[in-house]
Amino acid sequence: MYKLMLSTILMAASIGAHAADSSFSTFDTNGDGYISKSEAAGSDTLMVIFEKLDTNGDGKLSEQEFSQ
Repeated sequence: MYKLMLSTILMAASIGAHAADSSFSTFDTNGDGYISKSEAAGSDTLMVIFEKLDTNGDGKLSEQEFSQ
């Protein structure tokens, strides 16, 4: 249980650092206002947490979801 909690904390910290280094527009390569899974595929870190960030489950990330 503690391993799971620790890995969740470390993943969140990694994403926070990643989001600070990468802007939404870096991933939204087609400029439609969303990050698709194929656009996110350029980042291993983003792919790992994509489902967690996609809070409405539509298969893409809005800028608000990305900024969480």
